[in-house]
Amino acid sequence: MKRSPARILAVTAALVAGGALFGGLAGAVALTLVLALFGTFDWSLMLLAARMGAVLGAVLLPIAGWLLLRRVPLWRALTGTMMGTVIGGILGTVLGFLLYPLGVMLGPPLGGILGFLYAAIRLRRRFPPTREAGRIRVPRHADT
Repeated sequence: MKRSPARILAVTAALVAGGALFGGLAGAVALTLVLALFGTFDWSLMLLAARMGAVLGAVLLPIAGWLLLRRVPLWRALTGTMMGTVIGGILGTVLGFLLYPLGVMLGPPLGGILGFLYAAIRLRRRFPPTREAGRIRVPRHADT
């Protein structure tokens, strides 16, 4: 497969856009689930979580996409890393309350990043590189 710079740039731009979209969604979902535990809802916090998730997703997904997720189907890479981010963000929030006040600010983003990385590594191991195409042998006189 030919690797043209235009194609690489287009794929990277798509990964940035997908990472921003799904990262923002992951931040909003994680915060919604945490706030549902407390029985409250705040739009300003939701917007902050979505912004932070979008920025982190726009940075992390292209890096993970090129380094770890090359053979993972795109839909599974997006949804799998999003679920890992949501779970990590929730766990980071819960554990962040134990280290109040600094943990409340650092816990959710750090938990989301660690959840994203864990999901990316699991997906990488689930879809290992295959070498089957290199083993196919064509006989020398296949036309006769």
